[in-house]
Amino acid sequence: MNENNPSIKQFESEPSKIVTLIKLGKIVVRTEMCDMTPGEFPITEWRSFPLEIPSSGFKEYILGRFPGGIDIKPIEDGSEVINLPVYTGEDICDARIFEGFSSDPEKMRAIAKTPVVTIATKTCGQYSDGRLIQSLSVLPVWNDGASMVLELDWSEGNPEEDAINPEWYIQASPRFPLKQGLQKLKECSKPSPIAEKCSHYLYVNPSLLGTHVLGEGKEYTSKIWRREWKFDECEKMLDAVSRLAQTVAQLCE
Repeated sequence: MNENNPSIKQFESEPSKIVTLIKLGKIVVRTEMCDMTPGEFPITEWRSFPLEIPSSGFKEYILGRFPGGIDIKPIEDGSEVINLPVYTGEDICDARIFEGFSSDPEKMRAIAKTPVVTIATKTCGQYSDGRLIQSLSVLPVWNDGASMVLELDWSEGNPEEDAINPEWYIQASPRFPLKQGLQKLKECSKPSPIAEKCSHYLYVNPSLLGTHVLGEGKEYTSKIWRREWKFDECEKMLDAVSRLAQTVAQLCE
C-alpha cells in the first residue's frame, strides 16, 4: 500500500483552511477539512460510543443491576480511538481539475493517519419481547488504501434476566486492503436473523460523496455524519453499499 496515494491531494488554500481533493474515477470530491474529532458510531440510543479499537480486539459490557452504567467510560485500557476529519465546503468537480493542484508534503504526512473516507451502516430493530436493538458497522478508509471494520451491537437490558441496563459489544477487525474491507462491511451489515421490525441506515463522510451516489438523504445531527439514508429493506441498503463501494474502490486504482 502506498502512503502517497496519487488519488488524494491536500494543501492549504488560506490560513486554517485545508483543502482535500479525493479523486474517484471521473469525479473529484473537493472538501475543506476544518477540524479533527474523535469518531463515533452513529447510534441513536442511550449514549455516544467512540470508534474504539479495543486493545484486545473485542470489548463487552453487561452491566446487570449495577447503577451508573450510563456514565461508564469505555476508553480506559489503552484502546485506540479513531479520529475523523470534519469536512465542510464540499463540492463535486470534474476529475480534470485534479492535475492542476499540487499537494503540500507536510499536510499529506498529517493525513496519512486519518481516514479520508468513512462509511457506516446501522440496523435498528427489536427482539420478539420488544427490547430494542441496534447493530452498527463502520468502515474507515485511510490514505494508503487500508481499511478495517468496527462493529457495535447494542441492546436494551432484560429485567427478567436481572439486567436492567443496556448491554453492548464492540469489536474491530484487522486492517484489510480496500476492496476486502468493503466486502467485509457488507457481510457485517446483515442483521441478526432474530431481529424484527428492522429499519436500515447508511452514512458517509464526506457526506457529499453519499449524496452523489445515493441521492440527497436527510440531515443528521452529527459533526461527522451529516446526512442519513434510510431503507426499509436490508437488501436495498446492501445494494446502496455496493454502489458506494464501486465508487470508493477507485481510490486505489
